[in-house]
Amino acid sequence: MRKNELLIKGLLQLQRYRCPRVRQILLASMSISLMLFSSCGKILNPEGVTNSFLLAENQCRLNQLKDSPISQEIKNLFEEATNSHPENFFSVTPRSFNYDNPMISSLEGMSKSLNDLKKQKNLSPSQYAEEISSLFNSSRRYEDQKCYFRALAQNKKNDIRPYLKFAHYCYKKYHNQNCETAEFAELQAAKESWIKENLMDLCKSFSSDLNCQQEYSTNKKNKSMGLMINNYSNRFEKERFEVLFKLKQNHFKYNCQKIIDGSSEHIIMKLKVLESSFEREWLTSLLTYVEEKWSYKNFQLQIELVKNYSSDVITLLPTAGAISYVPDSNNHLVYISTSNDFFTTRRILAHEFGHVLGFPDCYIEFFDDSKKELVYYEISKSNTNIMCSMKNGVEVPTDYFKQLTENSCLFN
Repeated sequence: MRKNELLIKGLLQLQRYRCPRVRQILLASMSISLMLFSSCGKILNPEGVTNSFLLAENQCRLNQLKDSPISQEIKNLFEEATNSHPENFFSVTPRSFNYDNPMISSLEGMSKSLNDLKKQKNLSPSQYAEEISSLFNSSRRYEDQKCYFRALAQNKKNDIRPYLKFAHYCYKKYHNQNCETAEFAELQAAKESWIKENLMDLCKSFSSDLNCQQEYSTNKKNKSMGLMINNYSNRFEKERFEVLFKLKQNHFKYNCQKIIDGSSEHIIMKLKVLESSFEREWLTSLLTYVEEKWSYKNFQLQIELVKNYSSDVITLLPTAGAISYVPDSNNHLVYISTSNDFFTTRRILAHEFGHVLGFPDCYIEFFDDSKKELVYYEISKSNTNIMCSMKNGVEVPTDYFKQLTENSCLFN
């Protein structure tokens, strides 16, 4: 029996135990196996993993300390408020975060925000509900992701804010994402400070701080700053930005059926999902929504529930954390958070199946190790790409169906 099959069956069995103490004992006994499965065949390299350490989610959580005191205090206040006056939270809508207004979570920042909230005595009940909800969501994301801070620190090179700032600045002035090179030949102090900060961040996405400092000084002396900005902006666009919307190179391929009707073609992509500890009717409703989201005109996603595990079968596992995810190391495995309502869960699952199909996130999240901050933001408030946002109204871009047809189909 394969190691992944052993692990998955063990985790599914574990879900049957409702007593937290029993689950904890069983998880502890499984931790050695989890660690072995994470490193068998090659050395586990945390720096190279982005969103999880292979399959060792539960091992990671057991080894973590409890929630930080500030997160626990925020949680207590949030639960107290929702239990005593749930009506105040009916109209609360999740806040959106884009590149010029990111969500930045840190212990110091959460402590300051909570103290500020306590000082605001004139807030209406609904305003307080908005603020404590936002603070609670920020703290939960921080706590749920802290297992992966070391890995998320590697994602800082994908911070697209400097690239977008230059692109928006140039487009506003020249209706082009690149400025004329003469634009930055003569710099005033205030403008130079802004340019240097963003250009250095762009450069350090590819090179060392020392090399970037030297290159900046040389271009400033030669009055060729515009050329340096355009060169790094173009490189960043190609190597960091455009790949956010393309299938990963190592994505799985799936069986497809091509139906020709006259001059038109209809593609049916077939996926298999393992029947799990989730209630079947509930799971079927979720997967039906996923099928609908990932179907468009001449492309149809078809999901079949199967009883037996094999290498081409997708497995869904519950996680007590607030964040659902697909490990980068195995996009046939989906961890689904059990802390959300049905409608939120199905929207999230449709997003996670985008990872199953091979598409990356196109929102940005990384841990800034120098500032000890978790940074999260979406590309823009108006973006409706299902892989870029969790808000209502998101859809699969039509180009994604073309990519799947051309790159992910195995035709019999």
